[in-house]
Amino acid sequence: MQFPDAIFWLMVSAMVAYFAFNVYRRGGFKAAFFNAKISGTVGEIETTGAKLLSQRIKVHNLQRDSEKLVGIEVVSKTVGSYEMLPLTLTLEQARQLSVLLQHALEKT
Repeated sequence: MQFPDAIFWLMVSAMVAYFAFNVYRRGGFKAAFFNAKISGTVGEIETTGAKLLSQRIKVHNLQRDSEKLVGIEVVSKTVGSYEMLPLTLTLEQARQLSVLLQHALEKT
């Protein structure tokens, strides 16, 4: 094995090890994607869209060390695919999002 190949595989191994450690430390794959423990799920809604596309938005309470956070999980499913987009918000960012949604509702 040549030196550049060894560095490449060392970096890949380090990233896999870090992710595996994060899965263990946070308590699961989904929590590792949020980089915080999921302390509870507040609720979920199904969005409207294309017939062959199913989308759900889930809201979670998160805990990272002593910091409380809000997690938004967007799940998209089609016949041949699955995608999960985790969004981690601070409490202030969650409040700002709430205000933006409220303004959108008022203008509708």
